[in-house]
Amino acid sequence: MTDTTSPKPPTAATTLGRVGGFELLIELAAGGMATVYLAHAVDGRADMPIVAVKRPHRHLATDKVFLSMLIDEARLASTISHPNVVKVRELGFEGGEPFVVMNYVEGASLSDLRKALVAMERAVDPKVAVRIILDALAGLHAAHEQKDESGKHLGIIHRDVSPHNIIVGADGVSRLTDFGIAKAADRVQVTRTHEVKGKLGYLAPERVDKRRMCTVQSDVFSMAVVLWECIAGRRLFRGDEAIDTLQEVMSAPIPRLRQVGAPIGAALDDVIARALSRDLDTRHLTAADLGAALERAAGKDGVGSPADVARILDAVFGEKMSIRQEQLRRAAPHVDIDALLERSNVPKRPKPTSDEAAIQESVIALLAPLAPSTRYTFGEASDPAGPALRPRGRSASRAGVAAAILGGAILGTVGAVALVSRTRDDVVTAPSAQARGAEAVAAGEPMVRRVVVPLPFAAAKVIFDDVNRELDPPADVASFDVPRESGARHRVVAIAADGSRAEGFVTESDGLATVEPEGFAITRTLPATTRGGGGRANSAPTIGTKKNGFTKLK
Repeated sequence: MTDTTSPKPPTAATTLGRVGGFELLIELAAGGMATVYLAHAVDGRADMPIVAVKRPHRHLATDKVFLSMLIDEARLASTISHPNVVKVRELGFEGGEPFVVMNYVEGASLSDLRKALVAMERAVDPKVAVRIILDALAGLHAAHEQKDESGKHLGIIHRDVSPHNIIVGADGVSRLTDFGIAKAADRVQVTRTHEVKGKLGYLAPERVDKRRMCTVQSDVFSMAVVLWECIAGRRLFRGDEAIDTLQEVMSAPIPRLRQVGAPIGAALDDVIARALSRDLDTRHLTAADLGAALERAAGKDGVGSPADVARILDAVFGEKMSIRQEQLRRAAPHVDIDALLERSNVPKRPKPTSDEAAIQESVIALLAPLAPSTRYTFGEASDPAGPALRPRGRSASRAGVAAAILGGAILGTVGAVALVSRTRDDVVTAPSAQARGAEAVAAGEPMVRRVVVPLPFAAAKVIFDDVNRELDPPADVASFDVPRESGARHRVVAIAADGSRAEGFVTESDGLATVEPEGFAITRTLPATTRGGGGRANSAPTIGTKKNGFTKLK
């Protein structure tokens, strides 16, 4: 939904009218099916000082399918009382048209937060992202486990988990909302056979393949997509057409976050990869299972606090929230808005000063790091992106994650991408070649191993030791199969389409090659007009180096 924050001219009274016992104050947001307003009760009810009122667009108010969905949403969501679910208070009708009354949460949707950060070429800090998703998972699990007054399990499945339906509150608490297409055991509105509902890029694959299944694990997959996108700073499944998006959901490679350069640990990466598994026997069973696994993998220091969430939201949307409060005052001067805000536990927000704006910029830099590179390629869908995830209950051997670390900005004509590199101290000493070979033969393992090699720029050709490979299209990561008994140090030469050439040594650990501290030496081949009489191209002096994730041009 589109946020509307432009102040409107003052009026003697609100011009938006009333619905039921509520006076509409301002338009909060508008989407394709409904408009949400901020309102307050005028019938003496003190328990609802400021609320959000959803009204369907007039052309949908008499649509039987949409109307039944709206009624179902109100009925299902009103049964859930949980701090991480936006509370639906009532369903009413005004002039024969329905409206839904919900608690007002000052904040923004996770979709709006992501869009604002993407515009800055930033992503959500992993700690903050995990905190937001843990809140949303708690609300989701509460919905999944909800029972009616008689104790009967309702069997609620959200079916539309997406960043649009996660509200990040200014209080640092995130809440799940919009159960408009939720599935329940006794749902009034039944969708047509094989009809797919929900935002396509967040659908679980089993919902669109021939199985047409929809379980709590489908919501788990959708929530994992949301978390992946928060940390990666970009969409996971997105095609030019709807059918392209669905095909990506069904069969496109799902890269691990460390593979696209996200600064997270291997354990957290594994948990997210398991939640994104297309195999239901591998994916986490419930939202609670995923939440517990995230907390274990992230550790105490890897989960942000509500205060961290509140800080980043205030830094990005503080001015807009201040404008919204002023908008309320101008729209309804006859109402004591400040008193309503206080009764609604919404703090008064003066317009930020220039000093506060500077502080907010530093908060954004701290809690919203630069987005990882979006220019990695992942090969075919069958290519391994990391250690195999075995079905639940089976013992799985620990293996390293073959992943590129941190990507950065394009610099000059060499198009260099910043990568955070491990130092020699990070390299685990490998067993001897003979021991590795003997173990491999005894275990029946292949005599080669795959090495993922991050490159300093998009290369059209790579020389890895004595192996030459053309990359079409050019890419800034490549993988090579090397003899299992070979050493861990390799010479890499990357050649770009424009003649830029980078040469350096990498050290391999757990299938990931990281550049040595000396970095890559970058040179540029001189054009043909400067070639000597012998017809051989002359090489220009070194024009820069790439080390410790940064490109320095001379």
